[in-house]
Amino acid sequence: MTKRKNQKVIGHLLYNALPRVWRQLQKENEITGIYKKKARYITFMVYFIMMPLQFLQKIIFNKKISKVDLSKQQPIFILGHWRSGTTHLHYLMHKDPQYGTLSNYQSFLFNVAHLSRSLLKIVLSPLMPSKRPQDNIRVSPDLPAEEEQPMSVLSTKSGIHSWNFPQNQSYFTKYNLFEGVSAKEKAEWGKDYHFLLQNITFFNDGKQLVLKNPHNTSRIKELLELYPNAKFINLHRNPYDVIQSTRHLHKKIVQGQALQFFSIKDREEMVLTQYKKTMQKNIDELHLIPKENFVEVRFDDLEADSMKEMERIYTTLGLPNFDKAKPKFEEYLSTVKNYKKNKFRHIRPELIERINKEMKFVFDFYGYELEEVNQAV
Repeated sequence: MTKRKNQKVIGHLLYNALPRVWRQLQKENEITGIYKKKARYITFMVYFIMMPLQFLQKIIFNKKISKVDLSKQQPIFILGHWRSGTTHLHYLMHKDPQYGTLSNYQSFLFNVAHLSRSLLKIVLSPLMPSKRPQDNIRVSPDLPAEEEQPMSVLSTKSGIHSWNFPQNQSYFTKYNLFEGVSAKEKAEWGKDYHFLLQNITFFNDGKQLVLKNPHNTSRIKELLELYPNAKFINLHRNPYDVIQSTRHLHKKIVQGQALQFFSIKDREEMVLTQYKKTMQKNIDELHLIPKENFVEVRFDDLEADSMKEMERIYTTLGLPNFDKAKPKFEEYLSTVKNYKKNKFRHIRPELIERINKEMKFVFDFYGYELEEVNQAV
């Protein structure tokens, strides 16, 4: 395969949306100007390329998928705001063969992924970057992914649609925070999300799932209603680093998927507002998790000694077979020992002041120190 110079994902994540999902999204959101061309491409892919394959998968597999029972092996959820280091932890746990994860392959082609894993993987590979544009972490069809992206092509009830349609923040408000959501809408979200996990479990031959989805960071109460015996790993990181890195994520990835105009100032406001509200709901609901099913992880500790933290996670949650998985963890860690995180410019003084004022509850709860404006970076 020739070396890929362009590290951007080709196309749009909604190319694989179910027709009813794309239809409803267009009804709920105005798409104008230069974004109409992008919407036309999505329409072409949805109706003329994907729809026949989606119908075939539905006929062959949906009945089998709907019979998957998650009651005995409920998921392990990795919680943490975007850019908190959750990908590193997810990649580690992916190395333990007793667990199943959503792969990039299944994520990108969710509604058709069961039809031909080998053939479609060949089709997908040229469309994927070798590294994530926002942080240079390695990407391949088999590595683990976040399940909110396939949720967005399966359902209109996904917080990620507030990134696709940034002028409409009701998707985030309703389906990440569950504010202003009706009982019917909440039930439909739960039904769609459960089918999503059944699908991922079926793809993984019934293995217990380890899921990493930053959108879930503010859904503890709702996840416990669906999976009361689920286990939770709550990962946190210094708010200054998280916010700066999330702004970079939006610049590199999110704005390229948008189907509406949103200014730089508006995007920064979105990052700050979503961080504040996500973390507030997360902190308010942590006490709901049974003690034996919960472990808190500080990113700095995970980065400094990943093996020590992995053993602590397995011990605290009562996860079996750490000794068997340990060599695989060590092998993975040896491949990333030279990885260098992105370095960002100094944070503007007025932004530091706002973070210190509005996010102080996060610093207080997780034990991070506020910085003086003239010292912050």
